[in-house]
Amino acid sequence: MKKIVAALASALLVTTVFAQTAAPTDTGKAQMKANSEKSEAQATANKKKAEAQADATKAQASANEDKASAQADADKKAAKVAKATTPEEASGARSDAAKAQTKANNKKQSAQAKADKKKQDAAKDANVAQAKADKEKVEAQSDANKTAADAKVDAAKK
Repeated sequence: MKKIVAALASALLVTTVFAQTAAPTDTGKAQMKANSEKSEAQATANKKKAEAQADATKAQASANEDKASAQADADKKAAKVAKATTPEEASGARSDAAKAQTKANNKKQSAQAKADKKKQDAAKDANVAQAKADKEKVEAQSDANKTAADAKVDAAKK
């Protein structure tokens, strides 16, 4: 009788140990999956951030080109003042230069406003992408934690 009880106890111990060692494997797999999902989410967010930053950089470069072009036009008109030979030519040239400078200033402001808007949109897109990544990370970790808790419950039942 003692041998039977010892054999049963031994079998029960082996079963319990096996159940406890099997649970971490499932838990480990779930955590590995969660880590993978977290990495993918962050990589996606980083890609979207980089794209947004590239768009903002292009917008600023375009704005800078527009501003330089507008200023060059204004400078050409201003140069005519120095070349004027009569007071009438000088007066007309000054008037044209003032109009050109006003136009250049308006173009500069418009171009910079567009670039600033692009930058704001890019920052917003980057923040949204990061928030989505953070949410996906939390969900993945939550799934892993649930799997681990389920494995513990299953192990405790055995």
